[in-house]
Amino acid sequence: MEGNLAVATSTGGTPNKRPGRVGDTPLVGCGAYADNTAGAAAATGWGERLMRLVLSKSACDLLVQGWAPQMAAEHLIRQLEQRVAGYGGIIIVDRHGQVGLAHNTPNLSFAIIGPEEAISSGTEFRTQLLAGLNSA
Repeated sequence: MEGNLAVATSTGGTPNKRPGRVGDTPLVGCGAYADNTAGAAAATGWGERLMRLVLSKSACDLLVQGWAPQMAAEHLIRQLEQRVAGYGGIIIVDRHGQVGLAHNTPNLSFAIIGPEEAISSGTEFRTQLLAGLNSA
């Protein structure tokens, strides 16, 4: 990959939330994080639980340590469930363009622009999709 890494997220909000609640989406390192030396990550799910693990920053920290994106994604979702009883999903792209994603929810919607600007999208984890994107 060439250039700078970037990540963006949005939120649908939480129904019946307490006034003044701030979710994970606007908090750096929780809902999203990008670092040119590591990669980028976007997380979604139960915001308060994602915040406790600073999930997206933790993903980039694992990339710096040499973890593959898929292994990091699976590890972090296990941590989310085991350590803080959280639910969610994460998409991780390393600085070389390798993609990983995992979730412990029924679905995780995603869209990825791969080699030659081909767009792939889905609503579940698809090993074939990742294999195709990561082979380029």
